[in-house]
Amino acid sequence: MKNMTFKLRTLLLCSALACGAASAQESAASYPSKPIHILVPFVAGGGADAAARLVAQKLTDKWGVQVVVDNRPGGNTVIATQTAARSAGDGYTLLLINSTFAINTILTPNLPYDAEKDFTPVSAVGATPFLMVVHPSVPAQNFKDMMGILKASRPGEWNFATVGSTGVGRIAGEQFAQQAGVKLQHIPFKGAAEVVSAMVGGDVKFTIDPPSTHIPQIRAGKLRPLAVTGSTRLPSLPDVPTFAEAGMPEYDIRMFFGLLAPSATPKPIVAKLSAAITEMMNLPDVKERMRTLEFVPIGTGSEAFQALLKTENERFARIIKAADIKAGQ
Repeated sequence: MKNMTFKLRTLLLCSALACGAASAQESAASYPSKPIHILVPFVAGGGADAAARLVAQKLTDKWGVQVVVDNRPGGNTVIATQTAARSAGDGYTLLLINSTFAINTILTPNLPYDAEKDFTPVSAVGATPFLMVVHPSVPAQNFKDMMGILKASRPGEWNFATVGSTGVGRIAGEQFAQQAGVKLQHIPFKGAAEVVSAMVGGDVKFTIDPPSTHIPQIRAGKLRPLAVTGSTRLPSLPDVPTFAEAGMPEYDIRMFFGLLAPSATPKPIVAKLSAAITEMMNLPDVKERMRTLEFVPIGTGSEAFQALLKTENERFARIIKAADIKAGQ
C-alpha cells in the first residue's frame, strides 16, 4: 500500500512538472500578447536611453506589439532596479542595466534587491569603450608623452575627472593608475556636462571617459584624445590608437549594457527574448546606429551575459579593494 501511495505521488508530481513545462512552452509561443516595458534607470536623451529605444523599436517591428521605454532615473539606478525586481516574472517588464549594476552590488550595503536571486540575464546589448582625454595645455601629444609626465610627477599631483564618486569612470581611472603604477587624485562631478566644462576650462586636465561625452569638444580642438580602450580604434576617431597600440596592452575596460528580467520569468520566454536581441544586433542598420552612439553592438544570449556579469563583478571588486573605494567617497 505504501509503495502504491509513493508511486501515485511520484506520478502526480511528474504530471504537475510536465504540465508546468507545457504551460511555459505555450506561454512562450503566444508571447508577447501585450505591451512590454523596458525600465531604464537613466534620464532620457543619453546613450543608454537611445540604445534602449533602438531595442524597443526593433522588438516592436518584429512582434507587432508595442515595447515602451520607461525612464526611472534616481538612486544611482537603484529605484528602477528595485521596481524591476518586484515586477511580475512574465516577460513584460525588463530592465536595462550597465556596469553600475555590478558596482552597486559591491559597494552599496542593504540593497532592496538581490542582484543574483531577483534577476535573470536576457542578453548583453552593447558596450562602450573608454577614451583618455587631456586639456590642450598638457604637454603630451601622445600616450607615451602622457605616461612620461605621469611617471615623473609627484603622487597625487595629477587628478582625473569622472561623473560620480563610484561610477564606471572612477573604476576606469583607478584601474589605469594601478596598472600604470602611478598615483592619481580623483575629482567627482555630478554629471557629464560638469566634467566637460571642467575639462574645457582647464580646471581638470585629464580624464578617462566614454567617447561620446567628449567627441564634440575634441572635434572643436578644445580637448586632445590620446588612446582608447578595446581591440579596435573608434570609427569616429580613426587616428587615435588603442591602448594596446600605444604601449599598454594590459589596460582594457568597457562599460557594458544589457537586459535583465525578473527571476521568475519562464525560461522559454527569456530564450525568445535573447534570440530576438542576438538577431537584432547583427542587423546592418542596428550596427550603424550603435556605432553613431559610440557603442559596439553585442548580442550574447542569456548564459554568456550571465558569465560576463560574473567576470565584471570579480574584476570591479579587485579594483575597488585595491583603490580602497568606499560608497559616497
